[in-house]
Amino acid sequence: MSLDGFDLKRARLYGISVVDAGGVDRLEDGALRITFLAEHGDVYELIDAPTSAIARMFDAAVVLTCGWAAPIDRSGDSGDKEENDEEDDEDDDDKNLPPSQHPQRRRVRLVVVVGDQGVGSVLRFADTPKEIVTDAGSARGSLADAVTNLWFDSPVHVARSSSAT
Repeated sequence: MSLDGFDLKRARLYGISVVDAGGVDRLEDGALRITFLAEHGDVYELIDAPTSAIARMFDAAVVLTCGWAAPIDRSGDSGDKEENDEEDDEDDDDKNLPPSQHPQRRRVRLVVVVGDQGVGSVLRFADTPKEIVTDAGSARGSLADAVTNLWFDSPVHVARSSSAT
């Protein structure tokens, strides 16, 4: 699966089948079968759609999306709050902005993989496209939660109405 650019208009959902586990370990072509399942303009609606549960029939599911990323305030987590009081008011305003409006926004392409062993992701930023950022399961936030729920939530059951004649 290859994608150039950072302006994918619709998020995509793929199912991954392992054809050759040893080939996967050796990064061989053909070791995985990638099947396109669905796409949607909103990544959350894509993931939440009942039809997306079909991804569970595969060995793993992949969500591919592009969008905006902005710095995360980690001052509440680690006590690394900046000491510069003049910038604090401006920083407080920035915390409430959506990433697409944040002054430090960056265009991002994100691939999230989920399977029985958990969630992992790979991302690249448009301003540093050769730099690959990976996460083997420590991601937090609404997208990480949505992908986890896609894979691990109870199966969707569709009730059929029957008419007695």
